[in-house]
Amino acid sequence: MSSTTSSPKRIEKVSSDNQVVGFDLFSQLTYMAILSRGGVTRDRLLEYCGRQRYLTAVFFEYINLMARSMGVEYTRAFQSVAQRAKAPRVKSLLLRFSASISSGSSESEFVLQEARAEKELYSNDYERNVENLRKWTDAYAAVLVAVTLIMVVSQVSSLLGSTNASFIYLMLFTLCGVTSVGVFLIYKVAPFETITYDPVSGTTPDRKVAKFLFIIGFPLGLSLGVLGFLILKENGTSIVTASAVIFASLGVTLIPSAFLAMRDAARVAHIDEELPVFLRAIGSIAGSGGVTLTEALRRIDTKSYQYLRDPLERLRTRLESGLPTPECWETFSRETGSELVSRTSGMFVDGVEVGCNPSQIGELCSDYAQRITELRAKRKLTASTFTFLTMTMHSVMALILVFVLEIIIKFNSKLSAVQGVSEKDKCIKDVKESIGFVTESQKAEMAAQGFTLPTPEELCAQVEVFQMGNIETLQITIILAVAVLTVANALAPKFSEGGHNLKIITFLAVTCLASAVVMAVVPKVTAALLATPEDSSGGLVNGIYSVISAGVV
Repeated sequence: MSSTTSSPKRIEKVSSDNQVVGFDLFSQLTYMAILSRGGVTRDRLLEYCGRQRYLTAVFFEYINLMARSMGVEYTRAFQSVAQRAKAPRVKSLLLRFSASISSGSSESEFVLQEARAEKELYSNDYERNVENLRKWTDAYAAVLVAVTLIMVVSQVSSLLGSTNASFIYLMLFTLCGVTSVGVFLIYKVAPFETITYDPVSGTTPDRKVAKFLFIIGFPLGLSLGVLGFLILKENGTSIVTASAVIFASLGVTLIPSAFLAMRDAARVAHIDEELPVFLRAIGSIAGSGGVTLTEALRRIDTKSYQYLRDPLERLRTRLESGLPTPECWETFSRETGSELVSRTSGMFVDGVEVGCNPSQIGELCSDYAQRITELRAKRKLTASTFTFLTMTMHSVMALILVFVLEIIIKFNSKLSAVQGVSEKDKCIKDVKESIGFVTESQKAEMAAQGFTLPTPEELCAQVEVFQMGNIETLQITIILAVAVLTVANALAPKFSEGGHNLKIITFLAVTCLASAVVMAVVPKVTAALLATPEDSSGGLVNGIYSVISAGVV
């Protein structure tokens, strides 16, 4: 940082939401507690804290800059930065730190107490957010049912001939709005944390290949799907069945990227589970034996770790080769792709660098990683149930929408075939013939008295009760509704689980394939169920069809 004018702007950009800065604040205080065990001075402590990638690091960076470069007292520096901080939890911490310095109490004890308090506070907030997430995921399922009923009502209203295209579009807009609100609420109530580590220098192989395949596969799948849709439509296939090609093409082309993203997410989760044991082991070996981290890694049996084994062996090889220690551990974090590994390894290496006891550092880092892993396990329990429910509900909701649409199309086509000439056309013709007997003088006399003859179209507006002319509009609306549900039901599970954005591809591939199967199979099944007596042996559906047809005719 080259000037003091940039730091206030960076401070003001930090979120005012305690949930957003909670994970970074917990990590920051744990890091400070580790450094304080080594007896570092106040200026070095603030300097090390300002180097970190946490959102809260900018506060300590600016405090250190004010004290060392501008000669401001530490108490006033803490108070000045606290006034600029927007998050109440950060503001309170800085003011307490200032009061602790003024009272002359031990900074090491103060930092340790704050780290323990923040640990409990973060855990309580996380568990409360998980409980809120559980409630809102249940509400989201109810939202899916509600928006589906909205579209079904609009379909039935269109069948009765009492609505127009504007009403159908309004129902589609309502579906988009309600679904968007549901997804947004899932995003807001879910715990905010960073799970994967993606530095600018590189990322894991699976993640890199998944991004590349998505960039190639998504446009390719969309192009092939649109091309197949146009070909099938030219051959006389219905719009609904033809649109299944678009969903199927997208789903199939996203499968490779989705598989790699899913495998990478599972690998990161397993690495985080093995991390606390590794940190405790390396700290114990280095502390009890009085050896370096390189020697401690040499003594660790890497066969005990299923997912950390390969990264640990490569880390040991680099350290034994005499490469710079910070770069070796940074490469290790990048290979694992875990944010938890990156943070704990940074804490461990910096703690050893300032002269802390490796055994104590390993214990603190292990407790930190263990608490984060346990909290994520609680979140995963809720998110996995919600994911399974969402995928199932998506298939059912899409099936209902397409099934009702096909029923309407089938009845409309059969009624038109039975009636032959449109009843509305007959009515308009008869009305025009009747109006022809009314002379112009009679019309003028009626107009003078305030009477106006309705047009033939107005008189015959309600003749075709069970017929509609905007079938294609209704089909397009239902296709768009299924597309909206496909995207929404891919976003909601990802927001509930957290993790890398590549997870969206995994869920999107599943919802696209489910939508494709529904749109390809349901029209054929519906056509078989609603077959006329000449085409099948009859049944309950045919009986209902015959009764309604006879009543209308």
